[in-house]
Amino acid sequence: MIFLAFACLALFLYAYVGFPLMVSIVARFRPKEWHIDETYRPTVSIILPAFNEELVLVRCLKSLVNLNYPMENIELLCGSDGSTDATNRILSEFAERYPVVRPFLFSNQRGKMLVLNDLVAQAQNEILLFVDADITLTPNSLLSFTKHFADASIGAVAGRYVLLSPRRDGLFKSESAFLSFESNLRRNEALVHSTVGLNGANYAMRRDLWTPITNQQVHDDLFGVLQVIERGKRVLYEESAVAIENYGRTYRDEFLRKSRGSARGFQTLAAFPKLLFSGPVAWMIWPHKILRFLTGYLAIALLCSTLLLYLQGTEGLQSIIVAECLLLLTIFMGWLLRMSRKSLPVVSEIYWFFEMNLAFMWGCVQYVFRRNHPIWPQTSQVLSLSKVEEAIHS
Repeated sequence: MIFLAFACLALFLYAYVGFPLMVSIVARFRPKEWHIDETYRPTVSIILPAFNEELVLVRCLKSLVNLNYPMENIELLCGSDGSTDATNRILSEFAERYPVVRPFLFSNQRGKMLVLNDLVAQAQNEILLFVDADITLTPNSLLSFTKHFADASIGAVAGRYVLLSPRRDGLFKSESAFLSFESNLRRNEALVHSTVGLNGANYAMRRDLWTPITNQQVHDDLFGVLQVIERGKRVLYEESAVAIENYGRTYRDEFLRKSRGSARGFQTLAAFPKLLFSGPVAWMIWPHKILRFLTGYLAIALLCSTLLLYLQGTEGLQSIIVAECLLLLTIFMGWLLRMSRKSLPVVSEIYWFFEMNLAFMWGCVQYVFRRNHPIWPQTSQVLSLSKVEEAIHS
């Protein structure tokens, strides 16, 4: 029982402290170099799936057609997955105004994976840039991506994801802080060899490395990372390729998103078993993905084992039991604050971490019992933070 308690604690600390620290040390003292060509301008196919995105689509499309990149080297493939709002009309209007826009208006909603497959099948250019409709790209993002593809060893490049909002509640602050933590980790992993994490709304890869997604239960961005690494190429992280989301998600949105990510993450990892036990990134996948998804179960095992040891009369555990009780009380206080739509520093962040891992645990259950659906509900969206005229009907 003592071994179980120490093992759970060690794995938890390794996933969130030890592994990031180790990667940062290796990245600093033994970075793996590659060739960068600032003048390299390959042709690019931008892949944009959409479903009922009328609140955000105009803002996204404007950022894409105004990228600082030769327009003759770009095509923008937009797939409407059976949208029932103004999405189709917006895509058609942009196609009339901008020749680079190629709309594909599918009549039925089938799920993001099949839309991605269809759009990539129609893509004609060397590089694929994947974006989502709820983001805007900064003008030089595409230049920041393409300069790395001058090196033949580079298969994909992950971009940076930034949240903007007038909100300063515990949810927004926690999500922003975690994104910063994740960005640092991805940058260091890429310096060592390849990052094993990216955001599916902002990454680029070589067209000839793409493999059609035959299983709709996988996570498209993790699938993209792993298929590139399996082909012997590196996945970099580029901090200057920035995607901005006007953050409007709720705790419920985040719970559903993270539980879906966990379920689909396990399904995706199962499709690449060799990468889990051999190759240059196996030692990264376990703490960055698997241990994170299992953190909630590790915490429960730690709590139960220390409690049983205490009840059995093991000495020296009083302070640990008190600390665990205080932690549970803090989580309860965080829940009360959430219900009252208030936040408190530290308390709200601890509750956010608890709910994130609760979502991961539920995702594990969904994976085990095959309850993951290929089509998921849309998360809450907001209009522009500063310009009301960017709304659809302006």
